[in-house]
Amino acid sequence: MGQRHPFVAAIYDRCLAGEERAYLAALREELLSGARGVVVEVGAGTGLNFPHYRAGQVHTVEAVEPDPHMRRRSEWRARQAAVPVQLHDGTAENLPFAAGHADTVVATLVVCSVDDPQRAIRELRRVLKPDGVLLFIEHVHSEQGLRAHIQNWVTPVWRRIAANCHVNRASVQLLQQAGFDVQETCPVVGRGPWGNRIVAGSAHVATAPSAP
Repeated sequence: MGQRHPFVAAIYDRCLAGEERAYLAALREELLSGARGVVVEVGAGTGLNFPHYRAGQVHTVEAVEPDPHMRRRSEWRARQAAVPVQLHDGTAENLPFAAGHADTVVATLVVCSVDDPQRAIRELRRVLKPDGVLLFIEHVHSEQGLRAHIQNWVTPVWRRIAANCHVNRASVQLLQQAGFDVQETCPVVGRGPWGNRIVAGSAHVATAPSAP
């Protein structure tokens, strides 16, 4: 998929406003209270995470976003943040950082939208220090038969109008297969017509990757 979505960027904040008020903003606040040191945020979008980083805990945020329209809209939130935020052009599959660069990697609604999730997760692991933490919020495939069927049916259309978002992607399992020990902290059933399921959690690098 292309990395330029001017229409999605223009309406993104308005489309998420209801979910932000209902639960997403509080979820971001709780999750990102665990961010420490040098943070690499992947798929920063319009910068909705930036207000939730805490001064005194986070040294700097290196925010990667491939879409120039999203990146442009994130600039004012970067300026208002309580911690220094540097914006970078780049993709989740090819992060512009050395191995072990980050104390914390943040990925919110990213694994569900990348072209190559396995490669992207390998990059998240590569740039994370061995004792670092991955903090994530992701769409995941529903465990309920009807909702799972609806997710599968709607995804081919939805991904074309929502910047490649796959609401049926098995994001947590993909993290585990790539060698992350995942602690799922907060499952949420979204309000979309397909019953999209969202989970938030943290993960650490395991001693060895799990078998696919």
